Amino acid sequence: MKKPPKFDFNRALARGHVCYDAGVGQWWESQAADGAHRSAYRAIAEYIRDKMRAAKIKSPLIVDYACGGGFVLLQLAKLLPEARLVGLDGSKKLLALAQSRLEAQGVSCAALPADEAFATQGPRVRLIQTLLPNFKLPKGKADAVAFVFPNIAPGPKDQPIYDRNGYLNRVDVAVAKMLARFREMDPEDEVTKDDPDTLFDGYMTERVLARNIYGMLKPRGQWIKVDYANALRSELSQLSQQRCLFCECALEAAIKETRSEQLFAMRDNVFRRSKVIMDVYHQTKDESDKSGGYFITLLEGL
Repeated sequence: MKKPPKFDFNRALARGHVCYDAGVGQWWESQAADGAHRSAYRAIAEYIRDKMRAAKIKSPLIVDYACGGGFVLLQLAKLLPEARLVGLDGSKKLLALAQSRLEAQGVSCAALPADEAFATQGPRVRLIQTLLPNFKLPKGKADAVAFVFPNIAPGPKDQPIYDRNGYLNRVDVAVAKMLARFREMDPEDEVTKDDPDTLFDGYMTERVLARNIYGMLKPRGQWIKVDYANALRSELSQLSQQRCLFCECALEAAIKETRSEQLFAMRDNVFRRSKVIMDVYHQTKDESDKSGGYFITLLEGL
């Protein structure tokens, strides 16, 4: 079993995107290369392939949002030879590893500027160094966006970007504050010990990322989101399900007669047991985070 890293995750992530060009990026590259992660990436790519072919999309354009070292991109390149692929990430070092990894397998790829990310001509895989979220990327071009084990690390200087793109939405703020304040009827169902302000910030930050992904998608485009988990979403408490859907801009129900803006509808969720859950333990040091795996959620743009 890999030992947890010695650095403080909270302190490292608080530095923002630059942490992925330092210790956090090195840790993630090591984690992502092990057998459990490789197996998960293969299963995720197979899921995406099956959904693209079920939708009869002949030459899909698929975005790997926060692609890191390119492990998912490589699997997609192998399983979907008809697809054009775009990898977005803020880390120059991880993108360089992604390019080397893809080229070693004979996959045509190149690092390109953001405005060429979705061009019809060019290499099969385009690698774009960009801080995320990026609302200046071309709109309505992607058939699918994959967001695998999301862990975007915004820094203090990034807040104005979030504020301009939904973080201050009046109705969403009201719903987020209620969901952050509510507690489970059974204390054993409460999965977070964070205070309401921290929860609120997390919910609103995730919604901005969901808005960014929505903007890249074609009408009714698919968002494949992969999260660490202990069970199917349907087995979570009602409050936990509401919180998840709110973060994904997919909450249909009103919360105390207040309805947040809905951009997606959840269409599918599958759970797989996997040792990738140890990523969470390495960050929290909580023994309960040693068991579980991940789930794949399919969200469709409205």
